[in-house]
Amino acid sequence: MTSLRVRGLPVPPSIMLARFCDDERVRAVFPEVDFEIWPDGKTMREDVLAGRADLAVIPTNVAAGFFNNGVKLRLLAVTVWGILHVLTRGENISTWADLASARIGVPLKGNMPDTIFSTLAPKHGLDLGAADVTYVDSYGAAKDGLIAGDFDVVVLPEPVASAGVEEGAVLTPPVRRLFDLQAEWAVAMGGAPRFPQAGAIIAGTLLDQSPEVLKSLTDALRDANNWLGQQSDDAGVRGETLLGSPKASVIATSLKNGIWETIGAKDARPELIGFYNALMAKSPDLVKGGLPDDAFYVATG
Repeated sequence: MTSLRVRGLPVPPSIMLARFCDDERVRAVFPEVDFEIWPDGKTMREDVLAGRADLAVIPTNVAAGFFNNGVKLRLLAVTVWGILHVLTRGENISTWADLASARIGVPLKGNMPDTIFSTLAPKHGLDLGAADVTYVDSYGAAKDGLIAGDFDVVVLPEPVASAGVEEGAVLTPPVRRLFDLQAEWAVAMGGAPRFPQAGAIIAGTLLDQSPEVLKSLTDALRDANNWLGQQSDDAGVRGETLLGSPKASVIATSLKNGIWETIGAKDARPELIGFYNALMAKSPDLVKGGLPDDAFYVATG
């Protein structure tokens, strides 16, 4: 195998993937590296189902669902441990209980911000069924709705959350961060203030590579992910060029509000199982097919 097809969504982890693709360890094994960013989740699903990606970063529950449905892929490593935040302009909103009377904007029903928020809400005593929740069709629509005053509270991933805080700083009252959902996860579920949100999957002929090659890829991912978190200004510049928006300084700020750590799938398995069980307790459909079996988790040593 001389070529490697790397894919990512239009989000900060793709900045890490771009860095990964430049790594000499990757190029030593795969002289041809083809890196593209999917425009949306629909394209991601189509390509993964059709076997048109060898390595990609996708939500871990989606990866498990693909595997359970017979798609030939495995989880190589978890790389993203939470980039979700709740923003507000409400002067009198400070607790979960206050959200019961707030206008809540949630982007992309069924996607990760909705999944985590709706899983945590009842754990914190909030009945979303009785709350004023509006689903919108993009992260930008949720952010803009908060700034325009259509919502009191919105749930957003980075870097859109940081963009909202910056754009809303001149308003009265200003946009501010209400909840770090990683910290709220720890309060509700116990354990560390993080959850295994997304990870690198391997598929196609990459599944046949030796453990040594897979370890080299994992090490390259780890170094690229460390760069993302530790050199946020440089990563922001690359991100603006790669993603188009927001601007570099906002991306850099957003990277400081995410948790970037690469842990091999086998080592991350206990946290993944806890995460999957928490999601399935809310709705079995959040991990289609249930807990994946041992073969799903790549051991890289």
